[in-house]
Amino acid sequence: MDSRLPLLSIREIQAGLNKEFEHLEPELSGYRLLEGNLQSRHLLDLERDLSIKLPEDFRLLISEFDFGNLTIGPVSFGFSCDYADMLLELNTKLRWWGPGARPESMIMVANSDPFAIMLDVGSGHVLATDAELGYERATLIARNFSSFFAGLGTTVLLRNQTENKKELAQRIANEIGSDDLEFWNFLMR
Repeated sequence: MDSRLPLLSIREIQAGLNKEFEHLEPELSGYRLLEGNLQSRHLLDLERDLSIKLPEDFRLLISEFDFGNLTIGPVSFGFSCDYADMLLELNTKLRWWGPGARPESMIMVANSDPFAIMLDVGSGHVLATDAELGYERATLIARNFSSFFAGLGTTVLLRNQTENKKELAQRIANEIGSDDLEFWNFLMR
């Protein structure tokens, strides 16, 4: 069996989410990948305020799409807000890292009970940790944000179309460079 899986493209994820959730609006919103308008000035302010440089793939995706009002499966990026403001709040006020200074290369970009989703802005890697256990126990879930997002969208849109969810989770994890199969199995529920 080939363990590689062609992940859905961003446009395929967008179309799949539209098909699943467009008819539920306006009663239920925030589940579709809508075009965004996050200004580069706002991202520069965020980088300055957090003393970081955002990876280019992350910067491009959050500029093109509205992550400030987006939940995909159990992963929430933001609730009716400006995503740059949400990132600033998550990484200054929430104190997900515990006491002391925030780890300088890590930012929290989304959450999913019980996981905190973090981006290592130095390497571009996406990590997940059980928020109760602390960021020191974070595990690699994707080689970069684009891979994470493709894996997330593929998982959520295909999980109910497969009989072998564990195999699908394994194939997605392999494709995106994940060391943490538990996280991808969690998303299959």
